Amino acid sequence: MMVRYGGLPWSIADYMALAASYPFRRVSSIDYCCEDGVASNREEVLDRISRTIATNRECFARAIDLGIANRFMPVLQGRTPDDYVRCLDAIEGMILPGTTVGIGSMCRRVIHGPEGLVAVVERLSRVLPVGLRAHAFGVKGDALPYLAPFSRWVASIDSQAFGIAARRDAIQRGVAKSDRLVAAHMERWYRRQCGRALAAPVTLPEAADHSARPVAVDDPWERAIAEARAQIRDLIETGDLDHDEITANWVEAWAADLYHQRAA
Repeated sequence: MMVRYGGLPWSIADYMALAASYPFRRVSSIDYCCEDGVASNREEVLDRISRTIATNRECFARAIDLGIANRFMPVLQGRTPDDYVRCLDAIEGMILPGTTVGIGSMCRRVIHGPEGLVAVVERLSRVLPVGLRAHAFGVKGDALPYLAPFSRWVASIDSQAFGIAARRDAIQRGVAKSDRLVAAHMERWYRRQCGRALAAPVTLPEAADHSARPVAVDDPWERAIAEARAQIRDLIETGDLDHDEITANWVEAWAADLYHQRAA
């Protein structure tokens, strides 16, 4: 949606007002996904993590004002397991005891590997507060046996697989994509996942550490660029800049100030 519209087509205030208008069991924070198709490089991933921290903060504040903080579900974002831990550390004060936290950017994520689904879930399972459970967004059904070892911790998953199947079905049959048609596909999808959940758990060996370590930069201008980006992210995370502030055009000017300060 953010790719199509170049941002959110509604404000956080509108979103949270809608969330408070009905007794939904959970109300998730707005977040900035970090899949490859959206965040193609490390800088973009870091930017989107900072913006997710900011949206969590604003959504949580509005949830308190609207009296729905007990139903608020913060959302973690990232690419590597350590990204998710950093996001968790930044929003720790917004996670109420006994609630659920969302794990974003699971769509199209591989199961195995140092940045795979299991690596992220396993890492978070070691650091989340006791009693907290997780909802994994966009998990593929074939990943359920791999999540079974974490079943005490993973509360739920979701998927748009049934919606895609319903759309294809409607096109092939030349019929409307009605609520009844989508509901039928949803029920079939749900029954398949129930069957998969009964499969024998599959345990993978613990993934090797794959932290995204900073690369040393020798060039003074490139160092200034990196520092400018980091400072802008800090301001977004603290709320001094809005989560949807367009900052790409600021980086070079910001870096130039830093560069000249050091040269003086």
